[in-house]
Amino acid sequence: MTRKQLELRIKANAEKYIHKDTEACVDAIMELYKRIPDVGGVFKPLYRYRSLNSDELNSLENETIFMRWPSSYDDKSDCTPVFDFEEISEYIIKKNHPILNAEKVVKEFINIDDIIENPRFAEKINEMRNMWMIACFTERYNNSKMWTQYANNFSGICLVYSFFDVLETIKHTKGMSIMPVRYVDNRDKYKDICLNHKDLLEFNDETEPKYQLTCTTKEKLSYSFEEEWRLIYEREKVNTDGEKKGDCIPFINPAVIICGNSVDKNSLEYQRLIRIAKGKGIRVI
Repeated sequence: MTRKQLELRIKANAEKYIHKDTEACVDAIMELYKRIPDVGGVFKPLYRYRSLNSDELNSLENETIFMRWPSSYDDKSDCTPVFDFEEISEYIIKKNHPILNAEKVVKEFINIDDIIENPRFAEKINEMRNMWMIACFTERYNNSKMWTQYANNFSGICLVYSFFDVLETIKHTKGMSIMPVRYVDNRDKYKDICLNHKDLLEFNDETEPKYQLTCTTKEKLSYSFEEEWRLIYEREKVNTDGEKKGDCIPFINPAVIICGNSVDKNSLEYQRLIRIAKGKGIRVI
């Protein structure tokens, strides 16, 4: 990823979530779009690394995409809100003990871990991480780390989507959007994603974009190799969803499927993949 691409990712997120300028956000996204190399001069791609299993094959067969609530992620920092604990602590003290010097009490007596470990606080974080569903894409098919981590160590597949067709699908799907992830140093120090006591008490018009920006902000050192784009769908997890990690959402099928170097071509999953792809006119390589 070039420095300019990193800058455009930051700009797209700032325009949408901070300045609330949709047009400027789209301009930045289209600048990123132009920088993605064409596949054989035919279309600009987005890639999605997946394990080759029955769930993924069902999704292909039914023309859906599996989207997850972030609360189900193995990485517990992903989409987890960042809080201004000092400000929140001062608010609590001022409310409960107005005669005390809140700032002094916070510095001398408040243990942040006590707030973090409070069950009500943990429940609030979980609620926020269940507000939207996410599916992840990337810009390269030859990323060894991605094959290893997300495609079962090269024994899975890489789905190749037409970026243009993805954008067209989003345009006609209520509550769906796509954003490039912005990569930063010291994510937890970024004030533009830092929630205060007002955000905790009431999720309002100011809180929502701040938290959405949290979901598209990741540590540069650890994650920039992913060159990630996030498909976001506004569907909150409800009680009837039970223990489900996510759900299959109607979507377009990939144009091409790339098989990993270690895929088992004698497996039932691979044979079913070939049948599905043939029936839907998807090229497998």
